[in-house]
Formats: sequence, C-alpha cells, structure tokens
Amino acid sequence: MASSSRAGTSGVTRKLVWLAIAIVVFGALYTGGWFYAAGRLKDRLTQQLAASEAGMHSASCSNLSVRGYPFRIGVFCDSVGIDDRPTGLSASFGELRSAAQVYRPGHAIIELDGPAQVRVTPDFALDVNWDLLRASTVAWTDGLDRASVAYDGLKGRLNAPSEGLSVGIAATHGEKHLRRSGEALDVAASLDGLALELGGKVLPPFNLAVDVTIADAAKWMSSEGPPPAIPFGTSAELRALSLDLGDGKTMTLSGPVKVGDDGTLSGTLDLTIEGITAWRDRVSDVFPDAAKTAKRVASAIKGLSGGQDRAVVKLNVQQGTVYLGPFPIAEIPPL
Repeated sequence: MASSSRAGTSGVTRKLVWLAIAIVVFGALYTGGWFYAAGRLKDRLTQQLAASEAGMHSASCSNLSVRGYPFRIGVFCDSVGIDDRPTGLSASFGELRSAAQVYRPGHAIIELDGPAQVRVTPDFALDVNWDLLRASTVAWTDGLDRASVAYDGLKGRLNAPSEGLSVGIAATHGEKHLRRSGEALDVAASLDGLALELGGKVLPPFNLAVDVTIADAAKWMSSEGPPPAIPFGTSAELRALSLDLGDGKTMTLSGPVKVGDDGTLSGTLDLTIEGITAWRDRVSDVFPDAAKTAKRVASAIKGLSGGQDRAVVKLNVQQGTVYLGPFPIAEIPPL
C-alpha cells in the first residue's frame, strides 16, 4: 500500500517537473521570439526612415525604440516629423507611443503628444496643441483597413499672411473615422464646442459634424496612398454636413457632390435649416461684408417656407455658384 502511494506521488511529481520544464522552455522561446521580432521591426523601420530621407516624401522618428514586452509590442519616438516635398508640406509633432497586442499586431493604439507645427509653402502655418490625442488603426498587408482619431482640449492658430488670414481654433472634443467600404471610403468627423477667433473676436462655440462616402477612394488607405491631385476630380455622397448653434438652431446639408479638375464644387444638395433668423444674424456678425447676402438668402428661404423660421430647400451648385431655384445666391471659391 505504501509502495503504491509512493509510486503515485512520484508520477505526479514527474508531471509537475515536466510541466515546469515546458513552461520554462516556452517562456524562453517566447522571450527570444519577442525580442527577435522587436529587433527586426526596429531595423526595418530605421531602414525605411533612412531611405525616405532621399525621396520626395520623408518621415523621421527621433530615438526610435520598440517596447511592450511581454504581451504587447509598439513603436516609441521622442518626436515625429514629416516632410512632403512635392506639396511643400512639413510637420513636426511631440512624443509618439504605440502598442499592439502580440496576438493581434495589425490593430494598434497610438498616442501622440503636442505641440504640432504644420507648414505649407509659401506661408501657410498651423500651430496646434491638445490635452490628449489617441488613434486606433487596423492594418492589413496592403495598408490600412480603418482608422480613428479622437482628441480633447484642442487649441491652435492658423496663419496665412499672404491671404491676410489669421484664425484661432479651439475645440473641447473632436473625432475622425476612416473606413474602407468596398471601393469607396467612408469618412466621418465631428468637432464639439468649436470656437473660432477672427480679427481678435472670439465667436460663440458651435458643433460641427460631417459624414461622407468618397467614391473610388478606398485605395487612398492602401500603401500607394492618395493621389497627388486630391481632392480634384473627386465624387462623393454627402450623407450629412451639420452645424449646431445650440437651442435647436441647426443646419444640415446632404446630397451628391463633385470637385472638378479646377477645384470648383458642383452638386445637388438638400438643405434643412432650423432657426433661419439666428443663422442670418450669426453669418452677418461673423462676416460683416456678407451681411447683405445673408439677409437676401434668409429672406428667400423664408419665402419658400411660407415665412416660417424652419425650411427644407434644394440647392443646386454649378461650378461653385449656388442656386436657390433659378436664382444664384452665393459663390463657393475653388478649393
């Protein structure tokens, strides 16, 4: 009986020993595999960044490192830079942190610190900072499948001296989402509490949201990237472009639109507007030079709605000229 008991105990002990050995071996192999993969990733990124310096589109990542052991893997940079020579665009950002689960490396979470500086020749400049900016990407072998970015406490200024433009920008929260949809690209974005400062005057905040599907644009998310002439020649279905002043004062546009090769906009849009008088007064206050036009347009829309402060009308846009019925009411400058 004692011999049988000792044999049973011995069998259990051997199993525990083999289990411990298996765990140690697996841990060693996993650790070696993780650091090997991290080293390969760092070397590949370093080579790609170095090669980009000699091309027309370059990127930089100072003090590049790969971290996250044991269950994550991610790229870290003390600062990030982008230089697109054909467009004359350059940008710099603060620290970048990213992480993906080892078992799902195509899905990454990214945090990016400010401040950011964006420059476009000859003198377009955007300086912006934020409290928190976080992005999520899902990638396949041919590029991104979808991406999202959200930020809080955005503050910045846009300057273009040659255009006499200086605009302060602030938003309490913002989001942008991109997703392939067959051959098309779905884009949705929103800004909450968007406040603009023009000519030293801070405008009351409002909410802005857009939801659009761009035809034949899924490839923009692939490794080949968007075409150089974007957005010229682009067709899209604008599901909703909405502005909300609060207290039920909203304006929504929807319908098909197209950007011509010359940058002019064309399309047929449904306009739903609540609070016509409030919108007239806001436009007149922000753009005094357009006060007469705002009054004329508001009167025309009210006339079509039987004098009510709410209306649903159709706008026809032909190469940048906006028509309400047969009458031209506004001009949209080329993009």
